[in-house]
Order: sequence, then C-alpha cells, then structure tokens
Amino acid sequence: MLDSINNSISLLKRLKEVSDNIADAEFKNILADLSLELAEAKLAIADLKEDLAATKEENRILKQKSLPAETKPSGTKWGCYQFADESGLFCTACWDSKRQKSITQRMNTKTRMCNVCKSTIYT
Repeated sequence: MLDSINNSISLLKRLKEVSDNIADAEFKNILADLSLELAEAKLAIADLKEDLAATKEENRILKQKSLPAETKPSGTKWGCYQFADESGLFCTACWDSKRQKSITQRMNTKTRMCNVCKSTIYT
C-alpha cells in the first residue's frame, strides 16, 4: 500500500510539472489538495505500522506470560530447569528471557553449557 502511495506521489509530481504549462488556477488547487491528502495518508500508514508492530510485540509477551502450567518448569536440578514428561536439563537463561527450551550439555562433573546462549551453568 505504501508503494502505491509513493507511486501516486511520483505521478503527482509529474502532473505538477505538466500543470506549470497550464494557467488554470483551479486545476493547480485540486492538485495541491491531492498532494496534501496523499502525504497525510502516507503518514497515517506509517503510524499504523508502528502501532501494529507494538501490538504484535505486546501480544508475543502476553502469550509467553500466559503459558499453560504443563509448559512451565516442574523443578530444577543442578542449576537447570526440568519439565514434566521431558527428559534433560534445560537452560534457565533461555527459558527466562525467551521462553525457549534449550537443552544443556554436560561439559564435566561440575559444569553444563547451553548450546544456544553459550551460558555456563555450575552444578
């Protein structure tokens, strides 16, 4: 939609160039009004895009916060989250920040590591 408005503005500029040769004041007034309307429409679309992006982000955050109980961690072990009906130990940083279940890998007897965020977890 924004492209069509940009194209309309380009056409409008061409019409203005043509209208320079025409002495009809009414035509120039109508052309100026059209130019103003298109500019206002372009600004309104930009505002709507910003609102849509903000609403999508808010929606994403609300969906994360309202997860069903079965998708929330059922406990912790060695500094990692555990989930019911899933084996493995999951990164607390990935879950707390992005609600992403990232399984950790055992590095040695005292540490685990998340392959996604590269956090080192000391057990």
